[in-house]
Amino acid sequence: MSNPLEEAGYRLTEPRRRVLDALQLAAGPLTAQDVADRAGASVASTYRVLALLVELGLVSETPDDGVSLPGCETRGRHYALCTAHEHHHHFFCRSCHTTLEVASEALERALADLERAAGFRLEQHDVMLRGQCPACSLAAGAGGEGTIA
Repeated sequence: MSNPLEEAGYRLTEPRRRVLDALQLAAGPLTAQDVADRAGASVASTYRVLALLVELGLVSETPDDGVSLPGCETRGRHYALCTAHEHHHHFFCRSCHTTLEVASEALERALADLERAAGFRLEQHDVMLRGQCPACSLAAGAGGEGTIA
């Protein structure tokens, strides 16, 4: 079985494996410090590995919106293993802070149209959609404040 790192021309080094293992075992998104602690690695090394994994689309990076995620004591960027194997983007719920993977052929066509119309040569892109997930949107419409208890 091939691994996505090798397919992209990178080796699965021990630090990369430990970071991937830490993310795989996590119940939710982790800060870089949490990943480093669980992986037994330095924070600097962990940031380098996370940056590569985000660039390759193997890990999602949630934005630092100034709010702590549920179950997390610290603010800041959080990281989670992506489960989709095809090219995808992310949706970040502003209410419950869930990050969902989103694949959209229509979005990819729109980006290709933009590339042709503007004369761009896109080599890579990452789209972060923000709003409310279906559950939070439903709760807000039912008289709630947009968060799930």
